[in-house]
Amino acid sequence: MAPDPNQGGSLAPVQGAISRYMKDMTELHSDGMPEYVLHEYTPFRDSSDLGPADWATLAKDIRANYLHFDGFVILMGTDTMAYCATALSFMLENLGKPVVFTGSQIPLSEPYNDARRNLIMAMIFACRDSINEVTIFFHDRLLRANRSTKVNTHRLLAFDSPNMDPLATIGITIDENEHLVLPPAKGALRVHTPMDTRLLTVRLVPGFDDEMIRYMIQANLEEERCLKALVLQLYGTGNIPSVKESFIQLLADAQEQGILVIASTQCFTGNVMLGHYATGRALQQAGVVSASDMTLEAIACKSAYLFGRRDLTNKEVGELMSVSLRGEITPPEALSPPPLSSAYQQGMRKGKKYY
Repeated sequence: MAPDPNQGGSLAPVQGAISRYMKDMTELHSDGMPEYVLHEYTPFRDSSDLGPADWATLAKDIRANYLHFDGFVILMGTDTMAYCATALSFMLENLGKPVVFTGSQIPLSEPYNDARRNLIMAMIFACRDSINEVTIFFHDRLLRANRSTKVNTHRLLAFDSPNMDPLATIGITIDENEHLVLPPAKGALRVHTPMDTRLLTVRLVPGFDDEMIRYMIQANLEEERCLKALVLQLYGTGNIPSVKESFIQLLADAQEQGILVIASTQCFTGNVMLGHYATGRALQQAGVVSASDMTLEAIACKSAYLFGRRDLTNKEVGELMSVSLRGEITPPEALSPPPLSSAYQQGMRKGKKYY
């Protein structure tokens, strides 16, 4: 971003600005920094305007240049960075080189900005061979892309990884969490660009009228728009009001009509546990699939990737939603146990350790 004289000085993507600024950054030409080749896309667009077609372009360009570079840095706006980076993590199967996304909260054109350090550190991580996956570097942390989400609009710490520690943090030194890094790729790079984005996300609020959702589903079926997935952002560990029996039946009907229903949580941290409470168990019995501890970005991009493959049934897609494909989900055995409902149960759990 830079002040655009054609738009009254408002911040906007300006073609050629990044190349001019990088050319004048003495840090990039110092000893110890990697050599780089800069490619600017035309037209140069705001991240809010980017979507699956642009993600596919990035994936194809990485494939075309995969053997020529040790790593890749992608600079873009922050608004949809988590979606773009997450999508690429699924598109790039058997990735054996680092792909690092970064950007800034303050434009590089400003005297004081966070862009310089973010760019420098992204390039440093891109030339290392220890973390070969799609990541986001921002502020002082390297995050797994498909575990990341934007959490702040005006602070420098704009991204967080709510259910997983950073892959690396920087201070005076670079500290990597080696135990969190994905294992090495077991085959050649494969790129999957088709994304089926026929998905609807609904965040429930107390007192919601489930007839509105019924109308959306019915309209979709009548007009043959073929909605593929319905993502519900539910309360807590995946609950709805217990009196909403008609709503649960609606979801069961949607499943029978070929719409995959996915349950996520509105909470920032934690995971969905459909079998823990009675209302959640009812959803489970209706065929609703748990998103566990995935971010909304991961749910959307993963389902779009799986449906986009065209070789999976709805049942198989539902089963794969609970399987970690690119480190986007915590395996069931590693999740925290469900909260105990009484002090007695907690005492019994602790007492078992001494038997």
